[in-house]
Amino acid sequence: MDRRPLSRFISLRRGWAAPLGLVVLIALHLVGAVPFQETLRTFSFDLYQILSPRERVSAPVVIVDIDESSLQSLGQWPWPRSLMAQLVERIHAMEPAAVAFDIIMPEADRTSPCQSAQYIPNIDQKLAKAICRLPSNDTLLAEKLKQSRVVLGVAGVDDGGSDSVNAPPMHAVGEDPKRLLRHFTHALTNLPELEQAASGHAILSADIERGVVRRVPLIAAIGETVLPSLSLESLRIASGSPNFLVKTRQDRVEGVGVEGLFIPTQEDGTLMVHYSHHDPARFLSAASVLKGEVDSDALRQKLVLVGFSGLGLVDFPSTALGERVPGVEIHAQVMESIFDQDTLLRPYWSLWVEGTAMMALGLAILWGFPRMKATVLVPIVASVIVALALTGFMLYRYQHWLIDVASPMFLFVVMFGAMLADSLIREELQLKALEQDLQRQREQAAKVHGEMEAAKRFQMGILPDYRETFTNEPRLDIAARMEPAKMVGGDLYDFFMLDEHRVFFSVGDVCGKGVPASLFMVISKTLCKSVALRDDLHYMNLGKLMRHANQEISRDNPEMLFVTAFIGLLDLRTGELIYCNAGHEPPLLLAPGCRPQELDGAGGPPISIMDDYDYKTHKYILSSEEFLCIFTDGATEAFNPAQEEYGKERLMQGLDDIPPQATSETVMNLAWNNVSAFTDGAEPSDDLTMMVIRWRSSRT
Repeated sequence: MDRRPLSRFISLRRGWAAPLGLVVLIALHLVGAVPFQETLRTFSFDLYQILSPRERVSAPVVIVDIDESSLQSLGQWPWPRSLMAQLVERIHAMEPAAVAFDIIMPEADRTSPCQSAQYIPNIDQKLAKAICRLPSNDTLLAEKLKQSRVVLGVAGVDDGGSDSVNAPPMHAVGEDPKRLLRHFTHALTNLPELEQAASGHAILSADIERGVVRRVPLIAAIGETVLPSLSLESLRIASGSPNFLVKTRQDRVEGVGVEGLFIPTQEDGTLMVHYSHHDPARFLSAASVLKGEVDSDALRQKLVLVGFSGLGLVDFPSTALGERVPGVEIHAQVMESIFDQDTLLRPYWSLWVEGTAMMALGLAILWGFPRMKATVLVPIVASVIVALALTGFMLYRYQHWLIDVASPMFLFVVMFGAMLADSLIREELQLKALEQDLQRQREQAAKVHGEMEAAKRFQMGILPDYRETFTNEPRLDIAARMEPAKMVGGDLYDFFMLDEHRVFFSVGDVCGKGVPASLFMVISKTLCKSVALRDDLHYMNLGKLMRHANQEISRDNPEMLFVTAFIGLLDLRTGELIYCNAGHEPPLLLAPGCRPQELDGAGGPPISIMDDYDYKTHKYILSSEEFLCIFTDGATEAFNPAQEEYGKERLMQGLDDIPPQATSETVMNLAWNNVSAFTDGAEPSDDLTMMVIRWRSSRT
């Protein structure tokens, strides 16, 4: 079965899987469906504020705080509304810009005269009626509210409460904003008498995320009514604006404002709170105000918030800075940031910018990871992470933009980790595959090595051993040796008695080395010997023998190999040497006390170069002191580690001084050792073969 189409299909799927996964992840990011993304985003935004909180500059807001000391001095909460009326009167006397209550008073004051009279046992009815004609505490408070510019707040609820609320006039630019806003079905309101007396009406509710207030609605909808927040309504009353502005565009709230002031908001009309650290300087004790212990200028033209900080009266939510503060201080911080134009904004286009960044970083990982080394990639990844973090922080610090760089950074790190894990897994699988392949190669190599060892034993086995061949022939001193450059080689030598007085010998060198040369060597040696034994050499015509051998070897030679050869016939009775050379190195004639000389006699081309060639036969008479040294070019073309060639001149110089008692074996070993010393362990360039022959006369 052909598995290539399947492997290509799997490879194609792998190639598309990562980009497709990236696109899906970005799509989930755009719709806000990535798990843990909101947690990661809010953590990064909180971290920005922790690293660089807002600086309190102008301090336009003062909190009149019903704190622990006020409760200890003036009694537990709820205070009589008559006391609250005195507090409003005291504050009004200090000429504030506006007063806002972070307190809801939905029930009548039980300490009013008429309500109190009901609890007096056996009271005279006339006295009770007279007491009930006195104004109630709620009425007293309402009268003081009418005299001041006071904002009262309501709380948005989804169950119970009233579905009708008072609201200041709204000027909408664009479509009706109600469907875009935070929506409550009902509201917890103040007494109608107090509501009618107030100059402004606002919503107090804020969304708490795991105990942290990160955003507040600057406008919200209760039923069909749109209300501003306590901060926005206080600014409206302080500025004298007849209405508040809501500007919408393309299914989003662009911002809100009052006369001379526009505040960009999130798409649902909420504001990301820009926090400063808790500052006790914002607070004045309500008891101190009532007792006249506060400087008369402390509240002049200030935005005054009346609220609680006494323990047990209110929960203390946390800010993005990790500080627990009373809820009224959060309203104060919102007013401060608006007044100082230091609000935060998460732009409506931020999701698309973040998605683009995620796409760019994802594609960079997919493209760069397979092409870069880890030593380059890791610093780049670290630099990108640092650059993203700095970019997000700088945009917050200097532009007051909240851009989520944590999500692209997280995606970048996750993709890098996934690619790294995938790379490690693939490398491990590749390593296992390589180990298995290496094991197979080792097994195959061992098998081939065994076969080559067998081939070497066979090749060396067909070469005659000079120590055993002529043990009973004192007239001949011969030595021969062959060392292949690889496991097997292409050099050959042979010698045998043609008859009782004549010795036939040959040395050959097949072109190349290794297995092909060794096979051709075996064929050449066998054919040469076969021709020598078959042909009639009575007339000692070695040229004719060489011609026949050339014809036989050339007949079937598809690889076009050739062999150089030197063959000779030595008559042991007279020392007469008949020889023929087919392109081989000329042998050397050696004798003690004499300089080596080349054996004369022009040779023909190597065997198998030309199909039919008439080789010449030559003759020489050896003396009993002379040695005939036949060698292949593995000696003259040997190289040392410096790539210097040994050459024939060095070979002849090494054989200049032959000892008088030398034998063919000592002469061969001398020449062989000289070559080995020169190469000094360098890899052989070719097979090396040497044969040394000496004729010994019967007189010797």
